[in-house]
Amino acid sequence: MNTLASLAPAFYRHSTTANTGLTSQRPGRRLPRLSARQLFDVELGLFLLSELMPSASPDALPGLLSTTDSAWTPRQHKLRSRGLALLTHFSQYTHWRDLLETYMAVPVHLQAYDISRDYSSFRLKTVGFSRNRLSVLRKVLS
Repeated sequence: MNTLASLAPAFYRHSTTANTGLTSQRPGRRLPRLSARQLFDVELGLFLLSELMPSASPDALPGLLSTTDSAWTPRQHKLRSRGLALLTHFSQYTHWRDLLETYMAVPVHLQAYDISRDYSSFRLKTVGFSRNRLSVLRKVLS
């Protein structure tokens, strides 16, 4: 059986040196930094939203995790159940929103999703290596 760690490409498996959430690249300049796990969790949450509520805003994940839609297909119910099992810690709106803010502040080349500044929308990037990461997210929830 595949484990989450074995499905994740090397990009997600790299660990950060400190769990402070911030790092310095130059003296006097601090840039936000997500751990590999946090980056994976944010992108898994956004992927889940895109599959179940494509027109929802990126900050709608806590609501998605706390409700179900009777009109969903069995596949959608399965996705939500697996997403809930992996992302229960995002049931709190403030925790999810804080992580989204940090995600938006990391260097653009590390992000698989673009999120609007007003949190009204998000979309998967069509260029770069994010296409590989999308297949990993699909496998995790399937």
